[in-house]
Amino acid sequence: MALSGSPAIRETDWIRRYIAPLARSAEADDLRDDAAFAELNGLHALSTDMLVEGRHFRPEDPLDTVGQKLVRVTVSDLIAKGALPSRVLLSIAWPGHRPEAAFAALMAGIGTDLAQFHIALIGGDTVGTDGPLCLNLIGIGTAAGRQLVRRSGAVAGHWVVVSGTIGAGGLGLAAAQAGRSDSFAAHYRVPALAPLSAARLVSDHASASLDVSDGLLIDAARLAEVSGVGLEIDLAAVPLARPGDLVEDILAQCTAGDDYQILMCIPPGTDLPGFRRIGRVVPGAGLTLHHRGQSVPLPQRLGFEHRT
Repeated sequence: MALSGSPAIRETDWIRRYIAPLARSAEADDLRDDAAFAELNGLHALSTDMLVEGRHFRPEDPLDTVGQKLVRVTVSDLIAKGALPSRVLLSIAWPGHRPEAAFAALMAGIGTDLAQFHIALIGGDTVGTDGPLCLNLIGIGTAAGRQLVRRSGAVAGHWVVVSGTIGAGGLGLAAAQAGRSDSFAAHYRVPALAPLSAARLVSDHASASLDVSDGLLIDAARLAEVSGVGLEIDLAAVPLARPGDLVEDILAQCTAGDDYQILMCIPPGTDLPGFRRIGRVVPGAGLTLHHRGQSVPLPQRLGFEHRT
């Protein structure tokens, strides 16, 4: 199937020209087959992410940054499991109205971050579409330390900690929509992740962990639910992208999403570089908030929710 409106450019040509040069490992076999063969010994973490034009990125966003974001959202999932990413499978539904130069830009961005994170592209699929641009990446990672960590193992009495800062994604979307080109807009397009070294900290210390992609509060609530515990969050302790003390501003940043940081539970007294304590795990259920000693009601919207 052709990937563009031009009948002169076939799918195989685009794969050979733009995708195969990124698939350098022997496992990929130059993308000449329908399957990749990989030696996988032991337990691995696998994660898959989709980016859909108009929902996860704006149609006018530069496609090289969209390619980088695709890699990073998958890498973030794996780091939060205590895994180091090693391989990916890439699938693309490409709209016929987009030109070849746009496809080249997308693949350049993907290639940049595959190289940065030392990841091998080993296969995937391409198809033409009349609908929006849709991208899917399947990531495979291996434990960076002693174990892989689910979101379901939180233990009452453990601390709740978070990496990096919270709120840059929402501030960045607003900046991009307003036509600004500041550091927040840059983060929205190419998120700044927790470093790969954080995977070892998760693997060696966390009882439960996930990446903050849909909003700190909604992801904390999900962790609490699947772990069968309660989480108390001190809003004044959350490291904000735009620091402030107004509860409304804090809640806005904690529910915006697209932060791609790590929220995890660790034994009390554990001090980990790059992480800040923001709460604790308690017996019970659900999420509770407080700010400077005062209880704060949960906002009606905790974060971004995917809908069909």
